[in-house]
Amino acid sequence: MSIARQLEQAAARRAETEARILPRNLPALCDEAVAQFGDRVFWRAVDGDGTELTYRQFGALVDRCARAFAQFGIRGGDHVALALPNVPAIAAAWIALHRLGAVALGVNVNLVAQEVNYTLRSAAADALILDVAHSGLLDMTDGPDFPVARDRIIVHGGQVAGLAQWDEVMADAPGEVPVVDSDPEALASILYTSGSMGLPKPAMLPHSWHTVSGWVRSRQGPEPRNILIDSPLYYMGAQWRLAMALYIGATLCVAQKPTLNRYVQRLLDYDINLCAVSSQTAKLPDHPDYARLNLTWVTASGLPKQMQAPLEARLGAPVREIYGMTEIGSAIVMPTLVTGMVGSGSCGLPDAFRECRIIDADGNDVRQGEVGELLVRGPGIALGYWGNDEATAETLRNGWYHTGDLFRQDENGFYYWQSRIKDIIRRSKENISAIEVEAAIRSFPQVLDVAALAVPDEYRDEEVKIYVQLVADARRDEVTPQHLLEHAGAYLAAFKLPRYIEYVEQFERTASNKISKLALKNAKPDLRLGAFDAVDGTWR
Repeated sequence: MSIARQLEQAAARRAETEARILPRNLPALCDEAVAQFGDRVFWRAVDGDGTELTYRQFGALVDRCARAFAQFGIRGGDHVALALPNVPAIAAAWIALHRLGAVALGVNVNLVAQEVNYTLRSAAADALILDVAHSGLLDMTDGPDFPVARDRIIVHGGQVAGLAQWDEVMADAPGEVPVVDSDPEALASILYTSGSMGLPKPAMLPHSWHTVSGWVRSRQGPEPRNILIDSPLYYMGAQWRLAMALYIGATLCVAQKPTLNRYVQRLLDYDINLCAVSSQTAKLPDHPDYARLNLTWVTASGLPKQMQAPLEARLGAPVREIYGMTEIGSAIVMPTLVTGMVGSGSCGLPDAFRECRIIDADGNDVRQGEVGELLVRGPGIALGYWGNDEATAETLRNGWYHTGDLFRQDENGFYYWQSRIKDIIRRSKENISAIEVEAAIRSFPQVLDVAALAVPDEYRDEEVKIYVQLVADARRDEVTPQHLLEHAGAYLAAFKLPRYIEYVEQFERTASNKISKLALKNAKPDLRLGAFDAVDGTWR
């Protein structure tokens, strides 16, 4: 089938998607799902205690949470922080808070206590629900500077002297379920940006962010029966999967974290039909078990284009790109029915309910094929950043969200991500895209992942440094800096080749599983130390 015909089909699918009148908010969507799919399994714990909840049981838990929270004193407009692992309580509490008109605040439970303190303060948390496993944070609650009063804290999973306990709060919750029918564009959640380049920002998301994200994702490809969640529920990826399941009656197979060692076996054990892939999973060794997978389609973000076709063949299912971010949900997606773009490197077409532009530095639309900043608008986009008017004004202008990402568009309307505007290394007045350097190094077979950073240099302004993580069975004496530079030279001009190369055992990652470049920048005062210097030919 020609690209032109596939574009016609994609346009028709988009029109059908936008024709549906969506629920006003996440609680309304949950109520519809419970009524329609009551006896189906909604939640199935992966690699855990075997917890299962039907849609009806989950709906009852949401109602019980709403009654309990209201009795605890949570009211409309309160910001309630959820520092919980991937257990049913976090999903039920999230929806219950929306039912009360309160705002759910996602907290990264992998942060150290001081970072959580920053999260609670910057988003003005009024109450906190946290798991007993977070002992460092629990110790802080007794201090005079802790942002949340102790009588506004509920502990999940155990007992702590002087603090309310989850099971007791839930048990003592009589009466009617309180309901606030929130407007779709009212503030519903605060999710933190991934913070790969700087401090995370509290993005204010309306109710429509959840309802739009779940609906458009359910329309990108064939409906899955079992959806894998292996990212935290306080992050956008798990949030849209939650809403997606509610629309189609799918089962959420929920893990605490992703795994490379048991990746394929996990997909087989739980008959997963939809999951996410990355360059790391694409580089796993081939195995006969891949033939037994039952995937309908697979999501990716930033997968190197040369990996896509081989990975599709191995998985036996379409692998499709999604471009988005916390503030906008998904903006550009590749529909599964568009088969002619496999291996093209394109993110796809504007998603349903999304309009896109590419502009130059003066704010003018660029000509087709030229590179500029991507702007996005539509329902369900962030309202701004809590307590940060400057960041809000910088990104939200005249109804458009300025992504800070550079894109180009081809003659058929497909979009191609180029780089982050702020992820440019300026070497001797030449602009070098960190993502271009990373892609070249990542294509080396024994490289699992890579990050490129700018290193200050008195002669060239900045130099290029890469951090390299090798696959499990690779040795550094076999994958030398000279091997990497020789390989990269086939993809990059000489001025783009990295000067400094450092090997790492693993990367610190954000909630969205991105490499934390901020952590790399802050790891040592002199980023040259511990790296191979390709100019001097020595290790510093």
